[in-house]
Amino acid sequence: MRNIWSSLRHSLDGSPPFMLLLHLSVLLGITLYFADVLMPVFLALAAAYLLERPVSWLQRLPMRRVDAVALTMLALIALMWWLIATLFPLVWQQAQAFWQALPELTAIGQQYLDQLGSAQPGWLSERQLALLLQRLEGQSLNFLNTLLTSSLTGVAGVFYLLVYLVLLPMMMFFLLKDKTALLTGLQRQFPASSAILTPVWRQLDHQLLGYIQGKLLELVLLACCCYLLFSLFALPYALLLALLVGLSVFIPYLGIAVVTVPVVLVTIGQWGLSSTSSWILFCYLLLQVLDAYLLVPWLFGRVVDINPFYIMLAILVFGGLFGFWGVVLAIPLASLLKVLLRTFAPESG
Repeated sequence: MRNIWSSLRHSLDGSPPFMLLLHLSVLLGITLYFADVLMPVFLALAAAYLLERPVSWLQRLPMRRVDAVALTMLALIALMWWLIATLFPLVWQQAQAFWQALPELTAIGQQYLDQLGSAQPGWLSERQLALLLQRLEGQSLNFLNTLLTSSLTGVAGVFYLLVYLVLLPMMMFFLLKDKTALLTGLQRQFPASSAILTPVWRQLDHQLLGYIQGKLLELVLLACCCYLLFSLFALPYALLLALLVGLSVFIPYLGIAVVTVPVVLVTIGQWGLSSTSSWILFCYLLLQVLDAYLLVPWLFGRVVDINPFYIMLAILVFGGLFGFWGVVLAIPLASLLKVLLRTFAPESG
């Protein structure tokens, strides 16, 4: 097998685009086949990529790279433990309470939809309404049940707990500390692709880093604003709902539609069709409009220069191919395709 791979590399050595495409295809195949096993590696790579910037800033003080990496990792671990000790128990309690209350909230929503259907006959049949609510309740219960029952039990659970608590930080540390040596080794293994991959990566790095940093900032701002809004009106499960709204920014277009359903159910279940519910939903929609038309263009206008039509097309294609993670990674994958097309277009022409 190794001889076949070596001969194939040498036969295509004069065609860097083909070598790059071959390497990307092999990497994609390995990623899909071993996705569950390699998930800690993917998380370590993503975290090391994001932490490279603060490490570089510390090196300019000046500071040795190993000291900069150690200081950055200590700060990250302290932040994660603080979040686990303070926010995670509250979110977990609210998630359990919401899961238990979801059937009652769904029943209340069904009552109001029945009233709407009676007021507008022919708009929605009873059978269609029953199927819609049944699917909504079933999907929500399955998701929350999987989330709440995925506790780490048994030998396998202890193993994965050790992997994420011990091996993951260690992998991040060595990825950052030995970055130069690791990249040099990869360039020696793939000399044909590295020559053309360097300019591709420079373009993608700018877009990808800006996209991730912008999404993290959007998550924090939107989640904080929603938490303040929900807390102001004493909405139940305020922290859980605000966190879900913040996380929804990583799922373009579809995320906001999904998280709006529990927000509406909880609001109507608490206050019914009252003026309080109207004000909450109005302010919530106003936040979403400000996010979509002011914050997002400001954060991503110069970074993700992709037409919204192609973003939605990427969501459909990658979501159909790779499921949930394909939807989450639709914009980064679309950015990669755009950079590759821009790089190879002069040669193809």
